[in-house]
Amino acid sequence: MVSEPRRVPVGSDGYPVGLLDLEEPPPIWLLGALMERPGIAVVGTRRATRYGIDLAERFGSVIGLSGWTTVSGLARGVDTAAHRGCLRISGHAVAVLGSGIDVCYPAENSGVYADILDGGGAIVSEYAPGTPPDRWRFPARNRLIAAMSAAIVVVESASTGGALITARLGAELGRPVFVVPGDVDREMSEGCNRLIRDGAHPVLGAEDLVEELGLVVGPPAPVTRPDIGIPAGGAQIGELPSLWSLSITESLAKLGRLEIEGRVKRVGDFIVPI
Repeated sequence: MVSEPRRVPVGSDGYPVGLLDLEEPPPIWLLGALMERPGIAVVGTRRATRYGIDLAERFGSVIGLSGWTTVSGLARGVDTAAHRGCLRISGHAVAVLGSGIDVCYPAENSGVYADILDGGGAIVSEYAPGTPPDRWRFPARNRLIAAMSAAIVVVESASTGGALITARLGAELGRPVFVVPGDVDREMSEGCNRLIRDGAHPVLGAEDLVEELGLVVGPPAPVTRPDIGIPAGGAQIGELPSLWSLSITESLAKLGRLEIEGRVKRVGDFIVPI
């Protein structure tokens, strides 16, 4: 794990270019490594449903597999799931904190925090080491998530919350906002559905997300793995018979072999090549 925080002045070598779009870009503190690749923010409620957790993990995985960086805030719920999905396929993850970069909050995410750094990712904050995670720092943190990202993806959100702040700030900075629609009477879809009503782009799954993001940030990593026959962005288990021209039974048997060989991973009912 990288152990020495370093301060990165505004506009200096290694400073995130997207932050220069802010009215008053701050110097940042950095642990780990940033990369010159598009960042995609995946955000949502801390009180995510199982559906939201699974989808955020899937999005984190396909973003990483597509050669982009998964950016989020290390909060409970959607943020954590997106980071984990990215880390599962050894993707590049960046966590932006509302505390000093040496203060993991919530503490229960210390394993994810360490895995991000061990996997070549980065921890970013505008706050000096040792700064506690006071409540007012998190809305301010969200503007960094928005600015560092080429697009914002909202998975689940109630009618209020940090994800809506990130989406609004992203839109103000000219970042496209993609949103997962949900049941109109479900609390954790209320904010998402309102964003779509107000002009955000609905996204209908992992492959749809990769396709839409490709139009915004450029093409993803190579589309297929010929030795496996699964798109780089992954596929639903139910799609495997068609992809492989096999029966359901034969497809499940082949999937089992590929898992044993360590060539694919399951993320819920989604399969990603590794």
